Parts: sequence; C-alpha cells; structure tokens
Amino acid sequence: MYIDPLGAAILLVGIAVGCTVYRHTRASSAPASRGDIVGSIASAVAVITALVLLLGGGNNTTTESDKPASKPAPSTTK
Repeated sequence: MYIDPLGAAILLVGIAVGCTVYRHTRASSAPASRGDIVGSIASAVAVITALVLLLGGGNNTTTESDKPASKPAPSTTK
C-alpha cells in the first residue's frame, strides 16, 4: 500500500489539530471532565477536508484510461 506524502501530511495535521482540541477542552473544564471527543473529531475532519480541498490531495494520479490509446501493430499473415 502506498500513501501519497501530501495525503500523509494532511492526515497528520488533522490528527494534531484533533489532539490539540481534545487537550484544550480537557484542561479548561472541571477537573473531573474527560474532554470533548466529538468536538475534537469534528475539528480534525473539518481541517482534513479543508486541506484536501485547498491542496487537491490524492487527485493527481494518472490512470490507464486517461492515457491515449496506442495503435496496435498491423499483423501480417501470408
């Protein structure tokens, strides 16, 4: 399996933002609270989506159908 470096960087940034939001909500609440897991996941998804839309991650590969078709060599039979 191959992961594009741009896609991996976008994923890591999203995870870092999610962890930061989780730690921030955990530290600012009451001492017994556990943090806002839904808010951290939602912010990570929002950051990943925005970066993919802005940077165009994962949409720069060429498939076989995009390449022009080559003409087959003529066969000679006697």
